[in-house]
Amino acid sequence: MAPTLLTARAKSQDSGNGLSITSAAVKKGRPTVVKYSWQYHDKSPKFFAVGVVDVSSNEYIHIQDDEETRNYGENGKGTDHVSISVLENRPGKYVLVLVDANDFNKVYATSKAFQVKKSDF
Repeated sequence: MAPTLLTARAKSQDSGNGLSITSAAVKKGRPTVVKYSWQYHDKSPKFFAVGVVDVSSNEYIHIQDDEETRNYGENGKGTDHVSISVLENRPGKYVLVLVDANDFNKVYATSKAFQVKKSDF
């Protein structure tokens, strides 16, 4: 079972893994992406997976496997983007979640909610 919005927020707040999302925003284009940033420290996992949770239905949608925590930045910070083309016909409010690459139920970090609109694609 994949994480729901409520479990994602509850688990990420007390996880103690040192991984946190500092920003997440939709960027229009081809493809439309969510650009996001995170912070990490020595106890953070080496890899994570990326997904979104639909705020209204609590449905988890997996987007990307095996993101390397320390590969996209320095000084304890990273930045990357993921395509959200899978959401093209699913406008609504979502949160980005960073989860264990081998266990999507283990949530490392949750973003603030962001809006996906049909006009974003």
